[in-house]
Formats: sequence, C-alpha cells, structure tokens
Amino acid sequence: MESTIENRRVADRRVRRASLHYPERRSGFDRRLAGPGPIRAAGARLLINYRDRPGAVAAVLGAVVLLNAVDLLLTVRALGLGATELNPVMAELLGFDPVVAAVFKLTLVGAVAMGLWTLRRYRRVLEASLLLLGGFLVLTGYHLTLTFAG
Repeated sequence: MESTIENRRVADRRVRRASLHYPERRSGFDRRLAGPGPIRAAGARLLINYRDRPGAVAAVLGAVVLLNAVDLLLTVRALGLGATELNPVMAELLGFDPVVAAVFKLTLVGAVAMGLWTLRRYRRVLEASLLLLGGFLVLTGYHLTLTFAG
C-alpha cells in the first residue's frame, strides 16, 4: 500500500512543463503577489499599476516612437559630420536612400509599438516596453553626447 502512495507523490502534477495554447491564457501576473522578498513584490505591484493605467502604457510607447524619430534625425546629422552607421541594415538603407531608411525605421518601430500595445496585458510585454524605452533613452543620450559635445 505504501509503495503506491509513494509512487503518486513522485511526480508533481502542479508543475506544467509546457503550454501548447496559443494565445497564452496566463498573463504572467501572480494574483497573490507572492515572491521571495519585498523587492520582487514591489516590482510586481509597480507592473500591475503600470498595466492598469493604459495612458501610462500609451505614453511609454509614444515616447519610444518619438525617441526613435529623434535617433533617426541625430543619426543623419552624425553621418553628415563624418560618423559611420554601426547598424549594417540601416547603413545599407541610408546608403541607398535616406527616405527609404527613414520609412523603414519608423514603420518597424511603429509596428513594434502597436504590437506591444495590443499585448499589453502580459507581464513580459510590459517589461519589454520599459526596457525598450530605457534602451532608446540611452541611445539618444549617446547620440546627443557625440553630436553636440564632439
């Protein structure tokens, strides 16, 4: 009798190995905000507050699109001053036609922003939107430093 009870306890049935459902049903938010420590719980609360304020998400994504346009303008200005484009795709497009490069860059980031807006209920998407904003802020700061300080 004990051997059958022990065998049933071997596999933990609560752990799912993989999900084959598309789209994913879970949003990635823990309803209880459980986590090992107050910092993780505070981060989860911040993301939940961010998720529950569509205006904040729209503002972040709008800032991403705006910073993308600023990056494009600063890149064109830096190229005029003799710099080289490090992104090989953009370097090729800028060498072919700057208007085509601008349309490509603005369309691509705009489509990514729309995709993030559509999937904004998922935790990883919200984290990605904040990381994207941080990346464009760093990139814009780098451009401003090179363009106007040098």
